[in-house]
Amino acid sequence: MNDSGYVFDSLLGSGADVNNQWPPSRSLPDAAGPIVRKRGPFVSSPPTDRRVRRTRELLRSAFRELIHEKGYDRITVQDILDRADVGRSTFYAHYRDKEDLLRSGFEEVHAALAAEHEAAEHHAGRETPFLQPLLAVFQHVEEYRQFWGPTSRTGGHDLVARILQEGIDDLVRAHFRARFPGADLDRLEIDAAMRFAASACMGLLMWWLDNDVPWTAEEAHATYRRLATQGVERFVTTHA
Repeated sequence: MNDSGYVFDSLLGSGADVNNQWPPSRSLPDAAGPIVRKRGPFVSSPPTDRRVRRTRELLRSAFRELIHEKGYDRITVQDILDRADVGRSTFYAHYRDKEDLLRSGFEEVHAALAAEHEAAEHHAGRETPFLQPLLAVFQHVEEYRQFWGPTSRTGGHDLVARILQEGIDDLVRAHFRARFPGADLDRLEIDAAMRFAASACMGLLMWWLDNDVPWTAEEAHATYRRLATQGVERFVTTHA
């Protein structure tokens, strides 16, 4: 079993009793290209009944097994249906495609980021230390870092990284809105600052994971804040 399989196993197994679904996508532009997805604010769905939870866990379990056997990229929806022994209509009642099924495994991380997002929105104008809410990203990824390795860049690694990037993008935007209430977030200079803060966070996060750097989440986040705070905050204040 490869390292990426462990990543999927951990993440997909984390959300069996939670129903915080990823909303429609919205992210900042990729560093090298245009916006790929757009997503609205984080939302939480109402609790689901036991039958729905059992069906979703059945699909997740089948998906986990197939990832270990075949790798994410080679799996089809039909493979999942055959392994879980469910009908196609049942699958599509819960998930749009296999990527949506994968995303459902990030529910705990998503719920934590949603809480930080909401807290950032509700503390507009208050003196929350700059970039402090990004600590939640490091803390919750730390729970899964033992399943991550330099060799995990196969079979879905890029998708996992993209999902994390989307969460970071939304959290950074919410934090900037709260920290600089008078700023026009669509202004190019402010958008560039948000892109820089989000990309720097993701870059340091991947370096921390891929190289198994022996830092705690708090140490990694503190390094990120020391590197990014003064320049970004001064730039945004100047252009707000």
